[in-house]
Amino acid sequence: MSKASNKSKSQWILVRKVEGQLVPHAPYDEAMFERIPENVPVRVQFAQPRSGPRHRLYRVILRIVVANTDKFSTEDALHKTLLVGCGVVEPVISPDAEIIMCPSSTAFDAMPEDEFKAYFDQAMEIITSIIIPGLDLDELMNEARAESNYRLEEAA
Repeated sequence: MSKASNKSKSQWILVRKVEGQLVPHAPYDEAMFERIPENVPVRVQFAQPRSGPRHRLYRVILRIVVANTDKFSTEDALHKTLLVGCGVVEPVISPDAEIIMCPSSTAFDAMPEDEFKAYFDQAMEIITSIIIPGLDLDELMNEARAESNYRLEEAA
C-alpha cells in the first residue's frame, strides 16, 4: 500500500469580495481564475491570510518581556502561559482520567487573523496587568515595532 502525500496538489489564489462577487486579488490570481471552467463546481476553502508582521511583532514582544522579568526562562514559556491565560487550550485526558488543559496553537494554519488579533490584544492585557503590572503598553509596542521594523499598514 502506498502512502498518500499530505501536500495538496491543488493550486490556490487570493480573491476579494467586491459588491457581493469574488474577484481575483492580483494579476497572478486573475490568470489562475481564468483557468477555472464556467459552470463547473470547484471546491473553495475560505481563510483570511494571517499578518506576518503582527506575528513577528508578537514574537519580539515576547523577547522583550522575557528579558525584563525573571518569571520566564524562555519566550516559549511565556507564549504557553499566554495561551493558557487567553483560553487558547485543548483538553487532554491523562492516563488517570484527569482532564488537563494544554496550550493550543497560534500557528498560521491553526488560527485565522481575526482570532490572532483578538488573542494578541488579550495577551497584551495579561502582560501589562499580571506579568509586569503597570508596564506601559504604548512604550512596549513602540520598542517592539522599532525592533521588528513593524509598520501599521503591513498588519492590515
